Amino acid sequence: MLYTMRGVLRLCRKQIVLQNQCFTQVRASTNVVNDQNVNNNNSSKDFAALLEKYKDKIRFNSFLEHEKLELGYYKYHIKTVKREKGRQKKEYLEKSLPPLPVALKYYVDEERLLKEESIETTEQNNEFQLPFSSSTKVEYEKNEPVKEETSNETAVAREFDRSNIDNWMTNYEYFDDTIIEEGSDDEADTGWSKYYGTPDPLAHVSRVPCGGCGALLHCSDPAIPGYLPSEIFKHREVEELKTIECQRCHFLKEYNIALDVSVQPEEYEKLLQSIRKVKSLVILMVDLLDFPCSIWPGIVDIIGTDRPIIVVGNKVDLLPGDSIGYLKRIKESLITELNKTKLGEANIKHVSLISAKTGYGVEDLISALFKLWLYKGDVFLVGCTNVGKSSLFNALLQSDYCKVHAVDIIKRATVSRWPGTTLNLLKFPINRPSGWKIQQRTQRLKSERQLMKVEKEIRKAQLLGNVPAEAPALIGHIGRSFTDAVETDEFGSRKLTVFDEKHRLFAQSKWFYDTPGVIHPDQVLSLLSTEELLLTIPKQLMRPQTYYLNKGQTIFIGGLARLDFVDCARPCRFTIFCSESLPITVTQTDDADEVYNKFIGTELFAAPSGGEERLKSWPGLKEHESLLEFEGEGPQQCCGDIVLSSVAWVGVTAKQDTVCSVRAWTPGARGIYRRYPSVLPFSIKLKGKRIRDTPAYMIGKVFSDQE
Repeated sequence: MLYTMRGVLRLCRKQIVLQNQCFTQVRASTNVVNDQNVNNNNSSKDFAALLEKYKDKIRFNSFLEHEKLELGYYKYHIKTVKREKGRQKKEYLEKSLPPLPVALKYYVDEERLLKEESIETTEQNNEFQLPFSSSTKVEYEKNEPVKEETSNETAVAREFDRSNIDNWMTNYEYFDDTIIEEGSDDEADTGWSKYYGTPDPLAHVSRVPCGGCGALLHCSDPAIPGYLPSEIFKHREVEELKTIECQRCHFLKEYNIALDVSVQPEEYEKLLQSIRKVKSLVILMVDLLDFPCSIWPGIVDIIGTDRPIIVVGNKVDLLPGDSIGYLKRIKESLITELNKTKLGEANIKHVSLISAKTGYGVEDLISALFKLWLYKGDVFLVGCTNVGKSSLFNALLQSDYCKVHAVDIIKRATVSRWPGTTLNLLKFPINRPSGWKIQQRTQRLKSERQLMKVEKEIRKAQLLGNVPAEAPALIGHIGRSFTDAVETDEFGSRKLTVFDEKHRLFAQSKWFYDTPGVIHPDQVLSLLSTEELLLTIPKQLMRPQTYYLNKGQTIFIGGLARLDFVDCARPCRFTIFCSESLPITVTQTDDADEVYNKFIGTELFAAPSGGEERLKSWPGLKEHESLLEFEGEGPQQCCGDIVLSSVAWVGVTAKQDTVCSVRAWTPGARGIYRRYPSVLPFSIKLKGKRIRDTPAYMIGKVFSDQE
């Protein structure tokens, strides 16, 4: 009898614990929902209530029906039925449990059980910042030549203290370099992480602004202001983050080094005035995901039409292959847009497609530089913000294009005094392409080409046999043909450990300069906050999303762009290339204004985000001054692209001998262009099957022959 009573008591205690856990989970979930509502729109908009009220006016939304895009109607139906059966089974099991005994109430302290626990709530910081909205202030030496320093020590002291730049991360109070050394077996990776740290794209953005520039601290992307290495950013309390400055501000403060500098177009002419006075080559970098908005034609007014230019299209690894020869068509589209600007009159020597992130095409670019320019003068890397100049600079620094003595001693944040101004910029000495070097480099490239050919055949065989989870990316290997031992005896000196540009090895060198990024007036990056930038800028291979629209329908790309299908004799297909973090919404044009005004700042549009304070400074969408018209070329080919600044571009597919009229909207009507020919004219073939009762097609495969 005593044993039975003890068992009953244990059962009662377990049920009480379960009830307490259920109550705690309900309270926690309620608090999470409330916090999300506060963060999204300062508790002013109830997304669920709005969705229930206006669901009839929303034709389709990729955020609400993302499973249909991935699975298709049939698989989604099977999954929904299976999920509902599981829910009903769970509900049946819960109802079939025996009721609680009446005696349980004598063992339960109802006042303690039902008493609401006091939860400390902190006020949310509704302040936001626009990382690309302000440019770097630069002071110029007006009409004063750069004075030579009488002593090397004086010059070094005047610029910055180089003594601790190799391990700058140890200057941060919260960085522990012993963790990396203990957790890594690869000495090369350990050294790189110890010096520079590593990003973590999956980490969330903090709400703590940098004390130097005001950008929100994060560790997602080094190209966005407010970046800190994940080794410093993670596991830090809010109070600790408030005492830490971002990487860029730290280098500016401690070493007088400007990282990722952006300037206004009118200031750029002063920055690059020295190019006119020296014999030099200009590398103009363009973002292939955002041209012509990332093409800066003002460079022609500065350097003239006679100076040689090499145009480099970056981020080609993010473009899917629509059919055989797609890289050639991308280059042709880029050249066509270049000819529409002042660059059509410039002395363009070469056009190259690369990926500074994966290394694809960088070796071919180096070969073109050696062949076309040799060692005639300095080389300047110019372009707009966020096109990847710093990534290309770091790639070339570890390649054959950098002088072999300087490869290991010039760090990622090397500083040099820019001629004619007081601004410090990055540079490295160029390797002189003598005959034996070119021969040795050619032999290395041939041997690596054979290895890459075998690797490509293996990858292709794997694709034919198995369905991979991700598409094959355009990847290239950047190697080095020379070692420091090759030239150490040229002057009979020992291997250098500290970089000194006045050393006899570098005194007569030609230099490769990384210049600041110019703010293009067509880009909307300056209007976006840190969270919105991380949602908008693509980080992986773009998968096209195709929609079948009738006249009088509207597409929203997040809350950052809008397309109105004004007129056409037949329905058209619109293939959207954007970050998959931006939801696509389809409505009737008559309801578009109402839907946008009601759902802006909610999950339906994702961006802009940040509550009422953010929406007060949001400029809103403005329509382009004229309609964009496209002549149909059949159902299997895009008849042109609609460029929507830094947000997306849309390929239009219309029936033969029809004219499609579209009205485009962006913030402030920035960066709206009609681009022909299309970058990926056969991308319509990448679509999946049509989803029943929706205007959307499934997201298709992007595995195509990348030749």
